[in-house]
Amino acid sequence: MLLVFTKTVTPRLRYVFDFFIKDLMGFEYQITHNKEEFKSFAGARLSYGTEAIDNEIFIYSEKLLFEKGIEDQQLSVFEWDGVKAMFATHPKYTIPFDVFAASFYLVSRYEEYLPHLRDSHDRFVETESIALQKNFLQKPIVNIWAAKLRMIILGRFPGIKFLQQPYRYISTVDIDNAYAYREKGIMRTVGSYAKNVTELNFAQIAERTRVLMRMEQDPYDTYEFMHELHAKFKVHVIYFFLLGEYGENDKNLPTDNKNFQNLLNLWLIMVRRAYIRLMPLIKRLEGFLRK
Repeated sequence: MLLVFTKTVTPRLRYVFDFFIKDLMGFEYQITHNKEEFKSFAGARLSYGTEAIDNEIFIYSEKLLFEKGIEDQQLSVFEWDGVKAMFATHPKYTIPFDVFAASFYLVSRYEEYLPHLRDSHDRFVETESIALQKNFLQKPIVNIWAAKLRMIILGRFPGIKFLQQPYRYISTVDIDNAYAYREKGIMRTVGSYAKNVTELNFAQIAERTRVLMRMEQDPYDTYEFMHELHAKFKVHVIYFFLLGEYGENDKNLPTDNKNFQNLLNLWLIMVRRAYIRLMPLIKRLEGFLRK
């Protein structure tokens, strides 16, 4: 168990401690505000504040986790042990930046609550992200920080136990529009043809016509291929079908469309059969992981 000293506990602090210390590093932890209790504790210790107390792992705290509301953060990104870091504190510290504030900033998507450019769909533009600007968008940087801090804690307190979370790959598929051309109804189909004509998009006119005349498969109808692919490689998959009302950005088929209902029913049967076939393998894997 890791004993953590901090003077103040806020919802932000509790959230990021649970996520970073418990979920990512795998340590059970407790928080204390009592310095004497902290000093006398014989196990692994970490303090989070403005000054170290004893011979513990010390992380200097910036203000972010103790603030309320959204404030502009003056960030400078630098290199630490081969990885990008921010919320710098002082090079003399073992961890020369506030790793908890930095993690909260990234995981909470704090920058998306600040004033920023938005695209035509009123979404955050990726070019506004500090991760893209500083070239670490493709790296699980918070997980890397957690792994490095865990090694530091284990080096100082080798007796501490932690739970290593096994890696799991889960494929997810969003089906926001079941078909590109099929099942759209007369009004939507005629409107789409008219739009194609005004845009002189004759290639789409031809493709739409071939699909509606059953001369060609709908380009979005890849369901059998996806099922076969996931079954072949024994990949656990979660499908998300959009069932919302028709709107400006949500244009899936209405839920009372019989062919759409048949597709959903067929898909549920296929997934259920695949799950039943994989159950023995899943049980064996679970037993192996418990050893």
